[in-house]
Amino acid sequence: MISTTHAHLTDEKGFTVFETAIALVVMAVVGLAAAGGFVYAIRYNAGATDRAGAVAIAQTVLEKFRAVSFTDSSFTAGTTTATVTDSVGRTYTVTTTVADKTIVSGKTTLKSITILVAPVSSNGTLTKNNLDFYGSVKLYTERSNPVAGTNLH
Repeated sequence: MISTTHAHLTDEKGFTVFETAIALVVMAVVGLAAAGGFVYAIRYNAGATDRAGAVAIAQTVLEKFRAVSFTDSSFTAGTTTATVTDSVGRTYTVTTTVADKTIVSGKTTLKSITILVAPVSSNGTLTKNNLDFYGSVKLYTERSNPVAGTNLH
């Protein structure tokens, strides 16, 4: 003998077309939300790659300044701009600004160094958006004259 509960369960045939359509709509909404997250992640990772390359280039430029003497011609106050390509073929614009910060008795005793590295867009231009984008890096440092007595005020 079959109980009424068991007989009722065996009469069910499955999902209706309407239930399936509702499930597909819900899945589509969730899938589109997830796709937006993937687009954001891809863009953020591309910016992080640019930023890592820019930091490496900026550190290289900074180390070159550390390796030369305080009176070297590369420490002349002014701004220079150069284009650098990293090992993976990405191009960056490097803007270096050196400024005389403290002058004592007619001699420069402190210089400020600002290094701005920004990725160049695919069409080869550097715009304000490139500077605001994730991949640009700005380093600032100061260098003092190592000669004894020149730093006294």
